[in-house]
Amino acid sequence: MMADRVVIHPASLRGEAHVPTSKSLAHRAILCAALAEGVSRIYNISLSEDIEATLNVANVLGASYHWEGTTLVIQGIGGNVKDFSADEASPVKIDCGESGSTLRFVIPILSALGIPAVYSGRGKLPERPLSVYYELFDAHKVAYETTCGKLPLSVSGGLKGGQFEVDGSISSQFITGLLFALPLVRGDRVEGSGESKDVASVSQLTITGKIESAPYIELTLSVLKAFGVQIIRLADNEFEIPAGQRFHSCDYTVEADASQAAFLIAAAGGCLTPQESILIPGMHKDTAQGDKAFVEAFNAFGGHAVYESEGLRVFGLLDLKTESRTFDASQCPDIVPILAVLGCCLPGSLRITGCARLRIKESDRLHAITDGLSALGASICEEKDDLVIDGGFLKQAEPIVVSSFNDHRIAMAISVAALISKQTVTIEDASCVKKSWPSYWHDLEVLFPGSVETIK
Repeated sequence: MMADRVVIHPASLRGEAHVPTSKSLAHRAILCAALAEGVSRIYNISLSEDIEATLNVANVLGASYHWEGTTLVIQGIGGNVKDFSADEASPVKIDCGESGSTLRFVIPILSALGIPAVYSGRGKLPERPLSVYYELFDAHKVAYETTCGKLPLSVSGGLKGGQFEVDGSISSQFITGLLFALPLVRGDRVEGSGESKDVASVSQLTITGKIESAPYIELTLSVLKAFGVQIIRLADNEFEIPAGQRFHSCDYTVEADASQAAFLIAAAGGCLTPQESILIPGMHKDTAQGDKAFVEAFNAFGGHAVYESEGLRVFGLLDLKTESRTFDASQCPDIVPILAVLGCCLPGSLRITGCARLRIKESDRLHAITDGLSALGASICEEKDDLVIDGGFLKQAEPIVVSSFNDHRIAMAISVAALISKQTVTIEDASCVKKSWPSYWHDLEVLFPGSVETIK
């Protein structure tokens, strides 16, 4: 049973680092394998609630899978899409849990395959915006039903090719969803209003406005290419996508998760001396994961982390200068909570900008991390959609209790802050880490023996 609360006690780092593999890459590889012809093997997958939500979609599509250790073997559907309209259970029910990636990736995929579906979710997911899809469905005459724009959402299917414009400032997940779906639309002829007409054989996808989280789009393109899907890039914000494509099976290895590794990088930097170090396995300099930006920020702010053949070696923070620092998080919002913790370790100030979308994650992360770090004595405040931090924790005289806001990244960030500041901190709703890193409390105890007391 997962703990409802954990108590973080001061402890020294003297264990081994364990990092799960990339959730972002796993979502994408599972969907590609489920859509592909033949058998794919996806190596090195870490299971979590979000990944289970995407595996459930693979089952709904008709793909089958089994595990061989940490290798996921998937028999894809190829072009053999079941006629769900004749099914007694139609439309199919898709429970996305709390996974925004699952929801936003699969809505256009199922619509392009002609599968009517009702989508549901838990936690904050029903409230997270889907207006980008509603506008596209209206423009392309795809029938859907929702109440006040929230889940549950019913989509009748029938997405066809054509011209698509997406505002890139809301979320890259909508763009990924269309990059998955548009290769699947049929480039044939359909009957309507007494005459036949051509369905677009090539779709055009244009991203308008500033593109947020652009590295996630690059991840999508790299995984699609691995599974044999052709996306023609005309410009940074414009894609041409041939219709009627088939995904091809392949063997795919998932990298270590850069966003999760950020928690261990901060913990090591804040708890080790400059002469001490720890290796975080599986981290590679050439990864396309945008959250590797945390390593760059760590080094730019005066830390010392170097890539080696087996992973990333992290040393304790140096004797840092007092200065004003800024970081634009618009391309890597997931690292903001732990970046704020790093800012509390630094002399001087840190302003983190480009944080607007963090207000609509699993929690309002700007408010949640400000609340948690303030409770630990940090000087941190919200300024519109920025975070402003004056470095230095103020140790509390008594143990304190902090809310995780039922947000996995907040719970993990607060645990690292507690270790660095050597405070005894109780974190409520600690089981929320199941969303992305189910073994987090165990792995933290391995890294910092004696640090984690679970209360069930």
